[in-house]
Amino acid sequence: MRSLLPWLMHIQHANEDVVRRGRIIVVLALFANAMAIIAIPLVLIAAPQTTFELIAINLIGLVVYTAVAILARRGFVAVSGGIFVVTISLLTLIATFGFANDNATSYSSPFFLTLPIIIAGLVLKPALVWITFLFNLAGLLIAWRLTGIPLFASPFEHVLQSAAILLLFGTTLLTFVGGRIIAQALRETRRLREEARRNAFRFTALNAGLEMEIAERTAALETTLRDLEQRAAAQARLLAENEQQRQIIRELSVPVLPVRDTTLVMPLIGPLDPERLADLQQQALGQIAQTGARDLLLDITGVPVIDPQVVQGLLQLIASARLMGTQVTLAGIRPDVAQILVSLGIDLQEVRTANTLQAALAQR
Repeated sequence: MRSLLPWLMHIQHANEDVVRRGRIIVVLALFANAMAIIAIPLVLIAAPQTTFELIAINLIGLVVYTAVAILARRGFVAVSGGIFVVTISLLTLIATFGFANDNATSYSSPFFLTLPIIIAGLVLKPALVWITFLFNLAGLLIAWRLTGIPLFASPFEHVLQSAAILLLFGTTLLTFVGGRIIAQALRETRRLREEARRNAFRFTALNAGLEMEIAERTAALETTLRDLEQRAAAQARLLAENEQQRQIIRELSVPVLPVRDTTLVMPLIGPLDPERLADLQQQALGQIAQTGARDLLLDITGVPVIDPQVVQGLLQLIASARLMGTQVTLAGIRPDVAQILVSLGIDLQEVRTANTLQAALAQR
């Protein structure tokens, strides 16, 4: 049953409005078939004198309604809708005028003829509702004439027949207006849906373009990042090499030369600033610890300026070396340097001195 209903509701057409009307036709045709099947036993019970005619009408209805549903499923919605409305109108006229001869039933027939007009508004285009109205009106006038009911012959007939025609016209007008409103609403809905579909397509295209642009920029950023990493690595290597070169330069600026197994010589050339004094102390103490030297000869012949800061740095080195068991000798003290040391009041009595490096080596 679950698979049968979707199969019945599948209308083979591309237009959504046609599909909607086709589904309504299928539902109404199935409902009409059910009513025809139920009516057959009721006819046998309620009107046995007209059993054959009414059963024939119901059987014809079954065949026509089934054909209408089949045509609607295959996409012939306009044809099936027209056949359905005409069949309902004809069966209503036959049932009303063919099996009842009283005026009450004849005058009540317009109430039944409003049904095919309403159905036409559901399954046909709005303009076709007026054709249904004209068909039903012509059928009603012909039925009145065939059954011997005079048309507008007396005030009674005039009032009732005018009211019947106005009822059909009013029903047709309301159905037409409602159908037009629904059709316009459906067109607006389709327009909005189509616009939404186009916007979605544009959004998808923009999104795809944006993703492509993001991918390109990401690739460019990754390339730039790799270049920066390579440059950073190259700069790091350059900095390491520079640091090594600076270390070599610092070592060369304060060289420590082993002249004997237990004697080191440090010839100092150029001014001694705080940084160079720190390198001097580090290099000297490091070589003393490494070689175990007992004598360190500091040749200050090439030092142009001796100030208290330089003297203080040299005295710290001498004290540190003495604690490590090494005797320090200051060599190359020039006369002007000696005068400066005396004027500064620096006591070098505990420090061995020599006027030249050769003299200091001779003392060892």
